[in-house]
Amino acid sequence: MNNTRDWRLIPFSVHDGITNMAIDEAILEAHLKGLVPPTLRLYGFQPAAITIGYNQKLPEYVEIRAADKGVDIARRPTGGRAVLHLNDLTYSFVGTSSHAGESQIFEDAFLQNSILGAYKQICEGLELALKFLGLEVESGELSVPYKHLHDCFLATTGSDLHYKGKKLIGSAQLRRKWAVLQHGSLLLNQPQSIMPQLLAEENSSDDTIERHANLFDILGKEIDMMTLQQAFQKGFENAFKAKFSEQGFVPEEIFSIGQLREKYISATSSPASALRQ
Repeated sequence: MNNTRDWRLIPFSVHDGITNMAIDEAILEAHLKGLVPPTLRLYGFQPAAITIGYNQKLPEYVEIRAADKGVDIARRPTGGRAVLHLNDLTYSFVGTSSHAGESQIFEDAFLQNSILGAYKQICEGLELALKFLGLEVESGELSVPYKHLHDCFLATTGSDLHYKGKKLIGSAQLRRKWAVLQHGSLLLNQPQSIMPQLLAEENSSDDTIERHANLFDILGKEIDMMTLQQAFQKGFENAFKAKFSEQGFVPEEIFSIGQLREKYISATSSPASALRQ
């Protein structure tokens, strides 16, 4: 008897920040309605963008500075702090969890009820992906008061992965009934100084500070996107005993993406109450 789960992989593609956030929520909604299986998506940002947590407010000088440098700002449907998407690989994963507030326990629920428990399950897929690339990483612990920071990569929490104390992957999660969305950023070759320069109160930054870990620096070589995608697929397949096949969006998702873009355009320039619906 074959107990392997058949899930969907949406291969790497590049979009602007608003569209990427709309796509992630469209997948979440489609999965919640039973239209699509658990889904792993890999993507990039063009132009470069800062995504901010749904409750986060950046100082006006950061918004002005980002606009001057051609960096977009997009609000995420998830929490957390600001992430710079430049020379990185972003993933999103949508799946099913049993939900304490629901009377029905789904037979195909595979993510834990607790937020931290689900983080650990999904991070196992990330850890295995990096292991296939020859890299061992560790889960983080809350090291500094997180909510007082603008920069996600200045704190490592239990939902993050780090290498020798420096964050390599930062992730955030959203639950809607029994559907779970987690997405995050793997830094490939991001200059250390750019995000500090964007966020600094004064228009200067210490270029010698090592803010984060970069995958290519650690490995001592660049990895092409196809190899990275294959590593992610193998990592998640092994973590969840699943088989991913490359598929596109269903019509309902395509329709939702267009509608959700308008919501994210509005939410990025104002309080994020619309994203909580």
